[in-house]
Amino acid sequence: MKVGDDMVKSMTGYGQATQKLNELQLSVEVKTVNHRFLDFSFKMPRELMALEDRMKNQVKQYFERGRVDIFVNINGRTLTNQAIHVNWPLLNQYIDRVEEIKQHKNLSGQFDVEQLFQIEDAFVIEEEDNFDSKVEQAILDALDDALSRVDRMRVDEGEALKADVYKFAHQIEQLVTSLDRDKDLIKQDYYEKVTNRLKEFIADANIDENRLLQEIAILTDKGDITEEITRLLSHVEQVKSLLEQEGSIGRRLDFLTQELHREANTIGSKSNDVQLSKVTVDLKSVIEKIKEQVQNIE
Repeated sequence: MKVGDDMVKSMTGYGQATQKLNELQLSVEVKTVNHRFLDFSFKMPRELMALEDRMKNQVKQYFERGRVDIFVNINGRTLTNQAIHVNWPLLNQYIDRVEEIKQHKNLSGQFDVEQLFQIEDAFVIEEEDNFDSKVEQAILDALDDALSRVDRMRVDEGEALKADVYKFAHQIEQLVTSLDRDKDLIKQDYYEKVTNRLKEFIADANIDENRLLQEIAILTDKGDITEEITRLLSHVEQVKSLLEQEGSIGRRLDFLTQELHREANTIGSKSNDVQLSKVTVDLKSVIEKIKEQVQNIE
């Protein structure tokens, strides 16, 4: 049974199930890892390839993303019977031609049965399927059981991932809150540093001081991080909201992670304060941790 869609799921899982049918022992293993899309890989007897589409449909009922490796093993008896068929048209031609040669060349002698087996393509070995609908259903039942086990494991790991992302989102909020609290002081400090350095540089120059201060104010505004702080907090709220939504959320979380990185990089580019630089580095580190976790969320 598929676990509820309202839970965060990891893309990593493993499940194994068996079915016994008379003398047959059927085993199905399913292993899943992270992948951008839903990708399949089957390793099973050639005779079962006709079931591949039905098996894919079963997987799609459980998962939306991830690489799914499916292994099917069967013990007890083979799934095919071999039968020898005589290629009568070809064999008759051989015999007719031999009779023609004997008459044309006035030769005698009889065809030995053992010689017939030396005639290339006179006998054909054909394989016939040796499994019925009961075998097919047993394999599909075992696959469904294995998928259910994988699904439960993905949910368990997904809940752990969700908890980690929540924890890191809270850390981002704390860091951004500290930036928001100090942004005016940081801006003022930046203004004073720019002002003092420029005054020293042009001390002997004949420049309108009022005009200079206006230009410094404009330059300082470019170092304002208010908008970046607002967007960071908005992205964090969206991350937390997504964690409570149904269905596949991994791609959207990955996009938000990229946006978080973008805002953090912008703040870093405006950083002229030691404390601001330190907080920015910490911020990028936490965002990277979220990115690592998000990569494995379905």
